[in-house]
Amino acid sequence: MIAPRPLLLAVLLACPLGQAGCIVDEVTVPDPPPASELAPGETSTVELRFLRFEVDGFQQVMTIDDVRALPKKTLDELWLLDYSLGETLDTVLAQLRDMSPTEADALPQAAKNMRNLLKMTPDNASLVGTKLEEAIALAGTVAIPPAKVLAALAQVGVTDNLVPPDVISEVVLDLLVSSHPTAQKRKGPVDADHPEGLYPVAEGSIPMTLGDLASNFESLADRFGPAPLDPDDPMSPIHPGFIDKAYGISIVEETFEMAVKVSVNALPYKGVDLGDLSVASVNSIASQVDTLFDFDDPEWLKVEGLAEEMVIQELTMSIRENDKFVTGGDARDPKPEGNSEIWDLPPWEFEHLIMEGARRAAASIAEHCDEYRLATDALAFQACIDGEGWTEMTTFADIGAPPPPAYFWDILVEVAQVRLHDGGLAEGDADVQFTLRDVRIPIDPDAILVEIKKNFEADPSALAAVAERVNDAAEGDADFYFYQPQLSNEAALQGDYLYFVTADDIRKDDEAEPVRPYDYAKPGFFADAELTDKVSSPALIDGDDTHEKIKVSAGDVLYMEDDAGRRFKLAVGEKPSPSRIKLDITRL
Repeated sequence: MIAPRPLLLAVLLACPLGQAGCIVDEVTVPDPPPASELAPGETSTVELRFLRFEVDGFQQVMTIDDVRALPKKTLDELWLLDYSLGETLDTVLAQLRDMSPTEADALPQAAKNMRNLLKMTPDNASLVGTKLEEAIALAGTVAIPPAKVLAALAQVGVTDNLVPPDVISEVVLDLLVSSHPTAQKRKGPVDADHPEGLYPVAEGSIPMTLGDLASNFESLADRFGPAPLDPDDPMSPIHPGFIDKAYGISIVEETFEMAVKVSVNALPYKGVDLGDLSVASVNSIASQVDTLFDFDDPEWLKVEGLAEEMVIQELTMSIRENDKFVTGGDARDPKPEGNSEIWDLPPWEFEHLIMEGARRAAASIAEHCDEYRLATDALAFQACIDGEGWTEMTTFADIGAPPPPAYFWDILVEVAQVRLHDGGLAEGDADVQFTLRDVRIPIDPDAILVEIKKNFEADPSALAAVAERVNDAAEGDADFYFYQPQLSNEAALQGDYLYFVTADDIRKDDEAEPVRPYDYAKPGFFADAELTDKVSSPALIDGDDTHEKIKVSAGDVLYMEDDAGRRFKLAVGEKPSPSRIKLDITRL
């Protein structure tokens, strides 16, 4: 076999290239004997070494192509920030509302109707088939358009929006987006406060991952499509989702670079695979997560190439309607919303969205009464709304029956449902789906970077996972490894230690998945063969308090069990050198 690099270098130094008469015999290093499983009662000797190669402030730079080359699991689990959708949704709905008539004509009928709803005013609202239908006849008796009655009741102009655009956007965020499971929880590290590794997402936001940046957000349709409200319940209701397609969404330029300064012992830890007594290498980065980054250095993380606007080449959103016409309520109780069954519908359904939007719009309507008179100046009818949004119309002089009293939102939701079915759409056929293209939304890259840095500082293990992939020195499947403290200043802590592996030490495959499960029934080191007297502990050393560890010296005897349930006796021998340790391992 070819000589290892250090040995080859020594040969070249001894006989420089071009020196006449310098003849060197071929140097070979025999392959080590193949490792095999110990038989019960058999003993084998293993020698481990501990070496350091300290790298201080090394800047690791990744281009967007480097990022895209990382395993999908690593990308999807590295949370950057919760991205607020408020301005994005405002822009998307505004583009639908304000598109040209030519563009609007190309929309499906349901999308046209949604656009009309966004533009709905007293002037274009249809009152036929709603609680205000009787108001058409009343308005006729005083020779005024019904639109003026509705506008006066809502205290808006005849051509003003009945529900302001910002209210519609707010309601879509609160009821449609925030009700989706993926917009409620995101993955993060497991700790005492988050035993399932799930964290709440900021209200009105979606969790943005490194995978989103790498894939131009093309996973949005999968993440925010149909999903069970409770993934662990096979009978769970299904949220229909709100994104059907996302393509070409980007907030990075091709010049994107992410540079991270790390200080690390770059060499792996040497350990033993008890299965065959082979020497294995454990990637050292996971155990150094608390010391990898100097957060006091303002340039510990630099990101260049974040764009100043989000570009959306194509985005298809949808809103589902209920399969039937759902009437507004007709009673004040239960306060403060009334008795309409719409309040019992899922929050993501169109009727519930419009109902809540109308209720919020009513908050800006002051208590008032509008009077309408005949040509003789006799009072014909009056329309009143009180401070709770309850509306009543009263007629005089026997001019006809008034509409029944109701909350303002009970009236408006029926008007909206009628509008949604323009063009002959039947109930249940008006699910809204609309596609927008070439949308540009200003963003603040500096604010995004500040948020990313703050979140990484709170959870450095997320970024450490990337560093681990870039510096992947793991080899074999160690059950424990050899360690010598250096960062600790306490003299009593100096010496030789054996560390039992944790789940983070398990070697990863090309998809960042563990190559084996962490199946240790009794991790750690024990004083007895029955493994009842544990002598190791997760004591804090060099920032590590997750590994079961024990300080050892010549003559010590320990017992342990591997992930297959095989038990072993370990006897510590005399040290061959300060950085080496010799272990006699016997299978019990």
